[in-house]
Amino acid sequence: MAHQVQNFEIHAGDDLTLQVSVTDDAGQPVNLTGAQVAWQASRGRADRFSSTAVLAKASGTGITVTDAAGGVFEVDLAAADTAGLRGAFYHEAEVTDAAGDKSTVFTGTMTVLPSLIS
Repeated sequence: MAHQVQNFEIHAGDDLTLQVSVTDDAGQPVNLTGAQVAWQASRGRADRFSSTAVLAKASGTGITVTDAAGGVFEVDLAAADTAGLRGAFYHEAEVTDAAGDKSTVFTGTMTVLPSLIS
């Protein structure tokens, strides 16, 4: 599976859905039928981050495969997930396919900005 970098910003207390298309090295969709997906964020950046997750999502609990044959899944961040966060966070998603093989499909920086309206 091809690795992607996804950096994004979110205001504290906002809702956001990350839509991810998983492809192989040739750019073709990877079939996610029977796959499990996990996503985590921890304080820091890719070169220096905490091993303790401040947010974690998994298939069925915040992650939904929306098009298995097309390789698409979504990570749903609810307002409560980011309400108490500020700053830079390293995040990554890992897919475990039906055969049990694991691949990190994206990494990046999630920047949580302060919000004037709570």
